[in-house]
Amino acid sequence: MSTILAIVTAVILIIIGLLRPRQARKPVEQVIVRRYVHPGHGWLRMTEDGDVLVGMDDFAQSVIGSIDTVRLPRLLKHVEQGGMAWEVVHGNRKLKMVSPVTGWVIEKNEMVLTNPSLVNTCPYGDGWLFRVRPSKLAPQLLNLLTGKTVHEWQDKVRVELSGFFSATPALMYQDGGVMVANLSERCSDEEWKKVTKEFFLTEA
Repeated sequence: MSTILAIVTAVILIIIGLLRPRQARKPVEQVIVRRYVHPGHGWLRMTEDGDVLVGMDDFAQSVIGSIDTVRLPRLLKHVEQGGMAWEVVHGNRKLKMVSPVTGWVIEKNEMVLTNPSLVNTCPYGDGWLFRVRPSKLAPQLLNLLTGKTVHEWQDKVRVELSGFFSATPALMYQDGGVMVANLSERCSDEEWKKVTKEFFLTEA
């Protein structure tokens, strides 16, 4: 008798479970990664452990062109926001870049050192350069751009860059307004010096 009762109870519970309206699954929220960009075209992205990843933006990699060599700061080096931090090389052109953050370098992206072209193909992803343990990050963020402001600023910068080649616009743009590949090697030494000083806040 007890066995039959147990079976009946189990069947009833199964039926109740089938009849109970199922709650719709909540959609998985997309994680928005906030990126901050320095006027010298370096960017930073905060990590869950409080460190920041540093890289160079799409404008910078497109101006220097296909990157042959990446020279990163040594481990435990103290970098300063706005101070020269790393260098990339394309042919005989060098582009020095300033750090978007102040802190200590605690990791270098070995993938980029082995395969510098990652900076060209994935500047905001696998092409990140090094990790920094920041010092007093909050006030530094006030000196950086983020969100929609970044896109508006980068559009403005591209217009300003075209002014350097106003006499020869074909030097800078292909059909459709796309920046030519390896723009740096098309510049004269004097033009390149002006570009690095004006747009990257460093000297060639």
